[in-house]
Amino acid sequence: MGRSPGVTSLAAPSVAVVVPCYGPQAPVDRLLAEIPGSLRPGVIVVDDASPTPIAVPDDICLIRHPTNRGYGGAQKTGYAEALARGAERVILLHGDAQYPTGPTLALAEALDDHDAALGSRFLVGGGRSVPLWRRAGNRLLTRLANLRFGTDMSELHTGARAYRAEVLRALPLHRFSDDYLFDHQVLVALLAAGAAIAERPVTATYDGEVQSISFPRAVRYGLGCLWTIARGR
Repeated sequence: MGRSPGVTSLAAPSVAVVVPCYGPQAPVDRLLAEIPGSLRPGVIVVDDASPTPIAVPDDICLIRHPTNRGYGGAQKTGYAEALARGAERVILLHGDAQYPTGPTLALAEALDDHDAALGSRFLVGGGRSVPLWRRAGNRLLTRLANLRFGTDMSELHTGARAYRAEVLRALPLHRFSDDYLFDHQVLVALLAAGAAIAERPVTATYDGEVQSISFPRAVRYGLGCLWTIARGR
């Protein structure tokens, strides 16, 4: 089994790793192989009704949705399970392996003195790994949110995240979107509450196996983000 650097101080059951999945098996196999043994008891894979059901090793928790509930819906299921287990820190790890396993898991170490931690693709290289049209939209929406809340975040639209459990418990997650807007609604709620949010550099991979939001859907997402920023919650 491969090991991910920088996560030796983390262990289940205090840490849960939520892995929402919809799509091919191969990326799931890769990222699960990279999770250290100390964290594997805390891994929660949520198969959001993938066309071909996701399979996991016997030591990994698998929750399968009978129907597709969306990216946000899969996270809600995973977070509910993590909180029910009594986890103190919760890491979000994308099932398409778009974000590197080791640096994403290491985000939980920043929760010693932060409420949440984000992996930013813009801290190193200015986000050059992000497709141009997505990079432009990301920068614009992040800048608007920074202006709205008086913050100086480099990126708010990353899927590499970790949260303290009490933060998730305090949020009305059931009211948030079941789609991609869910992530943004969580962060806006945290910014509005004055939460301490850390950023750490990560890269991202974009290839044929990685799920990608379509342009029309991205436009709807962007409009939803603008509305969420304007409302401030």
